[in-house]
Amino acid sequence: MATKDQDKIRIKINKRTAVTLGDPEGIGPEIVYRSLRDYSPRRPMVIIGSREFYRDKTIPLINDVEEIQDRQKGIYFYHIDAPGPGDASFAYVKTGIQWALEKKIAALVTAPISKEKWLKAGIPYRGHTELLAHTAGVKDHAMFFWSRNLKVALFSVHIPLKTIFHRLKKNEIIHFIRFTAAELSRLFSKDFTFLVSGLNPHAGENGFLGDEEIAEIIPAIAVLKSELTIHGPFPPDVIFLKAKEMKDAVVISWYHDQGLIAFKLLNIHRGVNLTLGLPYIRTSPDHGTAYDIAGKGIANPSSMKEAIRLAELLIR
Repeated sequence: MATKDQDKIRIKINKRTAVTLGDPEGIGPEIVYRSLRDYSPRRPMVIIGSREFYRDKTIPLINDVEEIQDRQKGIYFYHIDAPGPGDASFAYVKTGIQWALEKKIAALVTAPISKEKWLKAGIPYRGHTELLAHTAGVKDHAMFFWSRNLKVALFSVHIPLKTIFHRLKKNEIIHFIRFTAAELSRLFSKDFTFLVSGLNPHAGENGFLGDEEIAEIIPAIAVLKSELTIHGPFPPDVIFLKAKEMKDAVVISWYHDQGLIAFKLLNIHRGVNLTLGLPYIRTSPDHGTAYDIAGKGIANPSSMKEAIRLAELLIR
C-alpha cells in the first residue's frame, strides 16, 4: 500500500511532457527545434527521436524518462535508433504512448507523420488518432481543433465522404456532442457553446436541398437543448465566421474537409489538433510533413509552439 509521501511523488512526476520528432524526412525535427529553442517549459519536457535528426546536440540525453523529477525543469532528449523513415516516426510515438499509458508523462505532443509511409511499412493505422485510440482501448474519441479564435469538433475523420450519410443518425449525433461537451469541460474546466453545422448547402433549405437536417440533426439538437448551450443547424458557409466572432464557441462539423478547410484557412499557423477521449493529453500541429520545404529552414513552427503550450496548459 502506497504511503501519502509516495502518492505525492507519483502525482508530481506525472507532469512531464514528451514531444516526438515525427517523420525525419519532413519538417518535424525542424519545427520541434525552432519551437523549443527559446522555450522555457513549465515542467520537464522530453524530446523523443533520433539524435542524428535533431540540430541541437547540447540537450542532455536520458536513458529513462523517470530519471527526471518535477524540480528538474528543462528539456531532455531520449534517443531511439531510427530503423527507417516510416518505422522511425512510429517508434517515436509508440514510445510516447507507452510512457503516457504508464503515467510517466502527462502530455504527448506529436510532430507530423506520413500516413502513406506507415501503411507501406506495414503499420496498420491511418494516422496518430487511430493508433492513440486503439492503444488506449477507448471507443469514444474525436479530433478537436483548437485555436484562440476558432474551435472545431469533427464528427467523422478519415473515412470516405459517401459514408457520412449512413453514419449521420440522431442517436449518434447526440452521443457525439455529449461526449465532446464532457471532454472539453474536463480538459478546460469550463463550458462551451456549440454551433451545429448543416450537412447540405444552406443547411438543407428546409428540405429542398437535402433532408438530413430535418430527419436527424434538428431532432438531435432538440434533445440536447436542455443539457447544453447549443444552436443550429447553420449553413456550412457561414457557421465558421459566426463562431469566430463568439467566445468559447465550438463548431460541430460532420466530416473532415468541412471542418478543416475553414479551420486551416483561418488558423494554419496557430491551430492545434487535440485528441479527445484519451487518458492523457495529446496535441499536435494542424499541418502535415511538408516534404516540399523540409530541410530548407523556412517551416513555420507557430502551430507546433501552440501545441506545446496547450499541452502544458492542460496539465493539472
